[in-house]
Amino acid sequence: MAEAKRVPEEQPERSEFSIDMEGFDQFFAEGPGEQTGATGTAYGDSHMRGQVERLVDRITELMSVSVDQRVETSKIASQLIENQRQLVATQQILIKLMERSIELTRHITSIEERMPALLEVPRVVESLRQRVAQIEGVEVD
Repeated sequence: MAEAKRVPEEQPERSEFSIDMEGFDQFFAEGPGEQTGATGTAYGDSHMRGQVERLVDRITELMSVSVDQRVETSKIASQLIENQRQLVATQQILIKLMERSIELTRHITSIEERMPALLEVPRVVESLRQRVAQIEGVEVD
């Protein structure tokens, strides 16, 4: 069986793999904010600063929008909770009104059940009046 080729952890420097690092030390040797002697670097620094400032402004705007959205979301959530409370209160009122309506319907139904008897009362009274008149011998028109 063939063994996998091991790659040594530390490879000796070969000319084909070496990277030209000229000026790399000088780049980090200068302190932050110091300008180098080359005009290209000065332009790059100023350009980079402008980009950084724009990015910071944009991040600030995004954070502000995020905070505003959270505040609005909180307000909407509070309003939703209040609306739900009002809905529950309204439902309770409707339940009480329905209970009252059921009670009134029962009462009206009991009255309607007695109505035929009440409608018969004038006729019964008239027949009783005629009978009393016959018994007493009084003529009735």
